[in-house]
Amino acid sequence: MSNLHGAEVLTQLRQESDKPILIKFTAPHCPSCETLAPILDELKRDRPDDFELVSIDMTEDVEAAIEFKVRSAPTVVLLKGNEVKEKVAGLKPKKFYQDLIS
Repeated sequence: MSNLHGAEVLTQLRQESDKPILIKFTAPHCPSCETLAPILDELKRDRPDDFELVSIDMTEDVEAAIEFKVRSAPTVVLLKGNEVKEKVAGLKPKKFYQDLIS
């Protein structure tokens, strides 16, 4: 699977996938979100079998943002087996995200 969008897709992946899930919470008019998008997309292209990538617009999927206690964009949440392993607010270097899914 490629980069997927929305809370419904996240729910499906949580039920069906055994891979870690990286959730990218974004918001419109967020410059850091625009910077983060190609970093995570490239990471997914380089390591397609290592994790699932789901993008969630926190203004459209408010319930998902509340569930994961996301207060700012961008925020990246790493799920493993439906358990939150890491939650990172703000923009980080590409190496940080590489290490996160290792």
